[in-house]
Amino acid sequence: MTPYLLKAHLQYKEPELRFDVCQVDHILELPEQAFREFSRNLLTDRDFLQEYNSKYASEASGEVRPCLLVLGKGSDDGILVSTERYDFARYSALVLNARQLLLLKDYPSLQDYVGNMAGLVDSVVQKAIAVGLPEPFRISVDGLQTDPYHAQFNTDLFLQMLSERPEIERIESDGDEICLTVSPDYLPQRSHPLRTLSEEDFKIVCAKHLLWSYSSGGEQADFSNCNFNHVDFSFKELNGAIFDGAVLRECNLSDTSLCFASFKGCIFHGCDCRNLTAEEAIFQEAVFDQCDLSCAVMTHSDFTRAALQDCRMEHAVMNNCLIEGMKTPDTPLSEASFHGATEDAPTWFNEESPDLSMEELQ
Repeated sequence: MTPYLLKAHLQYKEPELRFDVCQVDHILELPEQAFREFSRNLLTDRDFLQEYNSKYASEASGEVRPCLLVLGKGSDDGILVSTERYDFARYSALVLNARQLLLLKDYPSLQDYVGNMAGLVDSVVQKAIAVGLPEPFRISVDGLQTDPYHAQFNTDLFLQMLSERPEIERIESDGDEICLTVSPDYLPQRSHPLRTLSEEDFKIVCAKHLLWSYSSGGEQADFSNCNFNHVDFSFKELNGAIFDGAVLRECNLSDTSLCFASFKGCIFHGCDCRNLTAEEAIFQEAVFDQCDLSCAVMTHSDFTRAALQDCRMEHAVMNNCLIEGMKTPDTPLSEASFHGATEDAPTWFNEESPDLSMEELQ
């Protein structure tokens, strides 16, 4: 959270908050200089307070105080005054953002609209930070406009609100897609730099891993901290491979076998994971962003503090998974199976593991 200044009258060691119920009988706007002078000399008799007393002030009723709300041109805040028929501000209080309060009172539908737009902006910013990449985070404008929840989506306002967020360093839009670059101050610090494998090296690592998985020599695939862009993993057998800290952008993982694999802190962005099989895998603090996980089978896997955001989950199977601290913004979990999934880590770790082993996968 970015610190900000707030004007307030703090009370010393009060056991509870005390306030008066005020009824605003009239609203008066003063010129900028006159409002400033009034705020600094509240006990001076005023002609406009005399006029308020004679024309607008109602009689006090029980605990309700009749009041005048004084606004100043160019100021968002106001001063609430209870004169008690005197021509000076006998009782007064600062009202922060008085103009906005009046606007929402006159147009209550604005509150829902503003709340929805602010919630949408916050959701997108948090997703961009969760992905944690210095490269631009891309979102479809069409997807935002067609979502029934955001039926009143306004692109220009959305972009303006994003530009006002300190987490966002740069925004670009071509009308169809919005690209956000997160400020380095808000990106997670990586313990190891990303590395890139050549296409030839990738094939060699996969071939050696296949031999290793059949106990015929070779070597376990270690893709930790690798940066994969548009790489085709489809139909590969990579059971037990290590992907800790790796980044996979728009990769094809459909029909890939990844049981017992480790994906700690791995980032999947825009990946095709349909029919992927990753049973008893480790996805601790992994992020799936805008991925298609339809029909994926990921049972008995550890999703502690993982994030599934904007993902498709039709017929995905995540039975008996550990989902402690897992976040799922804009991901329809009802379309997937989570039978036996739990947030209770001690119970999950103490349960008997299913009768699945690397040998059975060979």
